[in-house]
Amino acid sequence: MSEPRQAQTGDAPRVAGPEVLEISGLVKRFAGVPALGGVDLTVRAGEVHGLLGANGCGKSTLIKTLAGVHDADEGRVAIHGQDVPMPFGADGLRTRGLSFVHQDLGLSDAATVLEHFALDHIGVSGGAVRRIPWEAERRRAAELLARFEVAVDPDSRVDQLTPVQRAMVAIVRAVASQEVLARDGERRPQLLILDEPTVFLPSADVGILFRLVDRLRADGDAVILVSHDLDEVLEICDRVTVLRDGKNVGTRDVPGLSRDELVELILGVKIGAVTRPEDGTQRSPEVVLSTRGLSGERVRGLDLDLHPGEVVGVTGLAGSGIEELTDLLYGVRSPTGGTVSVGGEDVARPTPSRMLGHDVVLLPADRKALGSAPRLTVLENMSLPFLRGSFRGGRLRWGALRQQAQDTCVRLHVKPADPAALFSSLSGGNQQKALLGKWLDTKPDVMLLAEPTQGVDVGARREIFRLVREAVAGGAAVLCATSDYEQLVQLADRVLIFADGRVVDEIAGDAITKDALTTAIYAGAAA
Repeated sequence: MSEPRQAQTGDAPRVAGPEVLEISGLVKRFAGVPALGGVDLTVRAGEVHGLLGANGCGKSTLIKTLAGVHDADEGRVAIHGQDVPMPFGADGLRTRGLSFVHQDLGLSDAATVLEHFALDHIGVSGGAVRRIPWEAERRRAAELLARFEVAVDPDSRVDQLTPVQRAMVAIVRAVASQEVLARDGERRPQLLILDEPTVFLPSADVGILFRLVDRLRADGDAVILVSHDLDEVLEICDRVTVLRDGKNVGTRDVPGLSRDELVELILGVKIGAVTRPEDGTQRSPEVVLSTRGLSGERVRGLDLDLHPGEVVGVTGLAGSGIEELTDLLYGVRSPTGGTVSVGGEDVARPTPSRMLGHDVVLLPADRKALGSAPRLTVLENMSLPFLRGSFRGGRLRWGALRQQAQDTCVRLHVKPADPAALFSSLSGGNQQKALLGKWLDTKPDVMLLAEPTQGVDVGARREIFRLVREAVAGGAAVLCATSDYEQLVQLADRVLIFADGRVVDEIAGDAITKDALTTAIYAGAAA
């Protein structure tokens, strides 16, 4: 069992305030099938409340119902003790103090921070068309950012901000929009719902974001944190509620709660930790992929050898070069120098099609934008690598492709195992398993994985680890670039530490621990 959560430096016992949100017996059905089967949930002022569960457990449906995207079929919702008539509509709960920050943050790259804040302010104020008092809005935006200790210039465009700055701006914007809505002059505690706010953040930036969440809690506001990262949940949350199969299976106080207890509550079964085989992998002396002097925008002069039968992890702080490495190896980005060879053969000017021709595949970090076509079906997404070889007599053999996709979905426990389902309808973990299965079906020699378990639940994470280890046991070489230290501890045979675009350290075998990785990463960054 893992150790219970320890109080953080400076923590004081927290006294819960009055209930801000009370949900009783909330039911939502799709085509007669309940996605929410009578959910109960209470959230108090001055607490951070974790909302957890495996992909498909009902978290997204619950959030979308509260946001007015879906109409509940049954149940009761009260804000500050007052029942809210159903259906809520798009602004039903927002006008009562609820605000939402979704994964995509809802920011426009081309607009400035000031323009986002002013749009909310003017939009809520309503009335006739009038000139925007830009200087007054600029002062207001600067005051809001300063109040929450967000060091961002209001005139900065969103595309000039770092990922953590974007997330913080989105949170301050959400809080500010609710303060505008308060009409009686009395500030009531707000409820902010954060849906996977750290999923695209480097590990080093999570603490920065959580300081802002702590500030909201200290102000008496309530926060619902939707997350798959259990360590983050145990770090920041006061209580957690776990959903399984559309029902609340438990609400727990976080102090004293262990990680393993939380995993068992999420999955409903006791599962041992996933670790590397004790006798290690059978790494071949053969080199299947090699680079000499590989350089890009961040990566500088990389010499790398990958061997069949091993998982090589790559990690480092944000900006160290790990985000660029898999793209350089696969030809998504053009190298500025150096060479790449596969199976002893130089690949001139790597491109995705050329690397795929050499049996090298890439699972990118941004599966929605780069790894899939969300508006197509599961079958169409999984068939893309096989289309060229699936024509007979000028006709595409959809039957064979459909059967292959069906078999892969069943083997990888993709739910639903329906090739005809829209890819966008699958949960994040099932999308990732389907994409991984697509590439496993090509029998690759080299797999390049960028943040392969980003935004997936603990059950899907274990499945992905199992599939990667099976591929390695079959002779594949795997390079996994990630900022998830636990993933590397469980999966990697050796880990390369990046700093300033170069490999500054290597840790192998049983020496791979979270403490060792953290020490090496920060030592490399300081060198």
